[in-house]
Amino acid sequence: MAFGADTWQEGDFKHPNPALRRSITIALIFAFFLSTVAVGLRLLARRVSGNRLYLDDYLIIIALLFKYGCSIGVAILMRNGLGSHIDLIPEKNVQTFFQINWSNTFVYSGCICFIKLSILALYRRLFAVTHMVIAIKATAAFVILWTLILYTINGFLCIPVNRFWDATVEGACVDMTKFYYGQQIPNIISDFVILVMPMKIIWELPITRVQKALLSGVFLIGGLTLIFDIFRLIAMIRLMKVGPDVTYNEVPAAAWTCLEAAVGIVAACLPNLRPLMKLGLRGFWSQLRSTTQPSRFSQQTTAAKTCCSEDTSASFDMDVYKKRIESMSPDGTMAHHLCETSVWVIDDGRTGCAINDIEFTGKQKFPARGDAQV
Repeated sequence: MAFGADTWQEGDFKHPNPALRRSITIALIFAFFLSTVAVGLRLLARRVSGNRLYLDDYLIIIALLFKYGCSIGVAILMRNGLGSHIDLIPEKNVQTFFQINWSNTFVYSGCICFIKLSILALYRRLFAVTHMVIAIKATAAFVILWTLILYTINGFLCIPVNRFWDATVEGACVDMTKFYYGQQIPNIISDFVILVMPMKIIWELPITRVQKALLSGVFLIGGLTLIFDIFRLIAMIRLMKVGPDVTYNEVPAAAWTCLEAAVGIVAACLPNLRPLMKLGLRGFWSQLRSTTQPSRFSQQTTAAKTCCSEDTSASFDMDVYKKRIESMSPDGTMAHHLCETSVWVIDDGRTGCAINDIEFTGKQKFPARGDAQV
């Protein structure tokens, strides 16, 4: 559809609403930059600490690739009428708009799935308490099953499939309001479960309340993702209620979709940035690796004090502290506990502190567990 210099109107295909376009452009760029920087810093932290990449790192990289796909999809929507009234957009662009909307649902679901799996893989690497392992595996199974169900339903939102973007085709479609509820409510529930999952273990650690609060805060930043989940659901339901002018009214939903995925990636990366962070509390979230290699006994003494003493100048009794830690796991099962700057390991009565791929323990022989690092 062509418009002359004197006949154009705001909201037509060539002149979309500038306020709407500005908001989605800002959200798109901000989300792209935020997620890229977060993953980049995470990989840099691995390099700085000398650690290899773990499963949770690979999963978040896959999530970032899905995020890029989602962002590209929104950019294509902008080129095909997002922010313009649907009755003023050429038919071929309307079809492209709905085709991208349909395919982007797959990309969005995949992105969210891999973000959740990355966080759960991190939990599995840190916490080996029996009940925690069971909860992690059950939640991971739920997330994967939820994603597969979404993919199946999304593939048949309309029968035949092309009716989704071509209204002239005879057939039937799923009630989209019910679909969005089915998509987001399990998403919100699983985010809440993942959010609270490590809190009990953290608050059982024998460290100060301030340190517990700071450590909890790092994980609870994921609560922002929960908030964005809710806002996105509200935006999607509102989109279904405002009428058939989808191309004009979809901007808020598209913006929340971009931001939710980006915030999820950031939340998954933050607990891994310890080597790049320097907080005011001594020994807390500071990089412990030094360029020199002191003796084994010196390493054990320094590590024990740094990991488990509120005052690094205070005397430290490994046997006394070992009993305090083992009291958390009376059944003798392996348990990884975040302890100030590192991870405490309890393995059949042997207690150690994993720092930068070296485990320090009261016994001379103790296998290294580099995978216990954050």
